[in-house]
Amino acid sequence: MNVIEAGQILETGAWMGTLSPAIRTALLAAGRIRTLDDCAALYRTGDPGDGLYAMLEGEVRLIGHSEAGRRIVYLILRPGEWFGEISVLDGKPRFHDAIAFGPCTILHVDTGHIDAIAAEHARFDRAIGALACSHQRTALAFVEQALTASSASRLAFILVELAGRWGVATARGVEIDLRLSQEDLAAMVGLSRQSLATLLGRLRREGLIESRYTRLTILDLDRLKLRCGR
Repeated sequence: MNVIEAGQILETGAWMGTLSPAIRTALLAAGRIRTLDDCAALYRTGDPGDGLYAMLEGEVRLIGHSEAGRRIVYLILRPGEWFGEISVLDGKPRFHDAIAFGPCTILHVDTGHIDAIAAEHARFDRAIGALACSHQRTALAFVEQALTASSASRLAFILVELAGRWGVATARGVEIDLRLSQEDLAAMVGLSRQSLATLLGRLRREGLIESRYTRLTILDLDRLKLRCGR
């Protein structure tokens, strides 16, 4: 993949569209294209911040670990999305793992180039702040559900969110276009795999979802939205 192709992919993302042409050009010129194998770590909790990343191909998940050892999926990133901005803003180490799910291609703009772009373009710092706010809003919505909703409502909320971000309309319903195992989904909802399986079985019996291997199709999105107050 070359820089022109990378730029075409990133133009489809929401954040890139908010930047001036000069900043977009500077980011692409400074970026280095990298590839990751399936399950490879782009960075780990505690690693020093080393700049911004953007997804070009594949999927990266930001994963944390509770004190009890439970895996927590913070964010799933697909082509066109940028991440890594928190350590750029505060200069502190990474606070989660970034793990490839399947082979990935990413664009990396290191800290030195980020600082140079910010020095040349006065509004770039504000743009990075806006990216952080966007991710923070998503995270806070999940936290609110985790603290106030029942397990069934949290699951419904997560499924509706995934359908909105990655859903593909099919003849059967809305298929969530992710390689999503029950363990992955349990980590997102904050449940054990056994508890999740019980809730998924209930949704299947009610005709709301259909699941097969790592694919899940929402058969009745409107009814599912009612389960989480949408």
